[in-house]
Amino acid sequence: MAEEEAEPLALEASFTHWARCVEVPIGEGRVVSVEQDPDSFVLGTTVWDSSKTLLKFIEQRPERFRHLSSICELGAGCGGLAGIASAIVTGGLADVVLTDIGPVLPWLRRNVRENLTDKELQRVRVEQHAWGTPVANLKAPFDCILCADVLYEKACVKPLVQSLLALSHRKTVIFLANERRAPEVRAEFMRHLDAYFQWKEVPKSELDADYLKEAIEVFEMRPKKRKVPLEMQIVTPENYHPDVQEYHPLASRAGIEADQYDCDLWNDLLRDLSLDPADKKKSS
Repeated sequence: MAEEEAEPLALEASFTHWARCVEVPIGEGRVVSVEQDPDSFVLGTTVWDSSKTLLKFIEQRPERFRHLSSICELGAGCGGLAGIASAIVTGGLADVVLTDIGPVLPWLRRNVRENLTDKELQRVRVEQHAWGTPVANLKAPFDCILCADVLYEKACVKPLVQSLLALSHRKTVIFLANERRAPEVRAEFMRHLDAYFQWKEVPKSELDADYLKEAIEVFEMRPKKRKVPLEMQIVTPENYHPDVQEYHPLASRAGIEADQYDCDLWNDLLRDLSLDPADKKKSS
């Protein structure tokens, strides 16, 4: 029996992580509306608060973005709010690339397609990219890089920074929105931030108070050096191809084999997540 469409909950405007649809107003009479999967256990399938903060920052500071010719969102998730906002404020005049791991892309592509006009879509691409892997398919470098809620695992900090550096040129500006949670993860990020970037925190007065929590911070960053330091360079394996290179967080690392049950569970989740959202509704 097909699942009945649920009426929107009054609380969903505040507790969007558990909503089926997240809506954020942008501009005069326009709303970015994205579908998500709150039942999934996979990262990137729901919209987090700092991404809404970053969307509103882009909307309310259009002069920071309208002159840019190329913009990339790393870890865009299912919604790609920052990438969508940048495509809107640049009026379709900038190349905008939204990236995430392969299983998230059907949701991301759908939400991008549903929220942008034909003109805005002409220069927008959705591409697969796992942090710390080669970036040739993304056509770097970019004038601006956007990230929201990407600091959640200490082991992911270095790969994230590697991608940030690989996608940057000397004058690239990076806006990274973060919600403080695990102190050890933030400390690891701050260590890399001090080592490889010139940076400052965006004043809270420049952020929309209606989309700001005490724990949310936005960093403005620029690479310190013209060339990527040797220890942060991404090595391209032989015969590497981004479309077939599977991202698997449970792959063996440092000689440690992942538990087979965990691997099977993760692969089941990936198969479910890889379905197009429209197909998931049909099969309900």
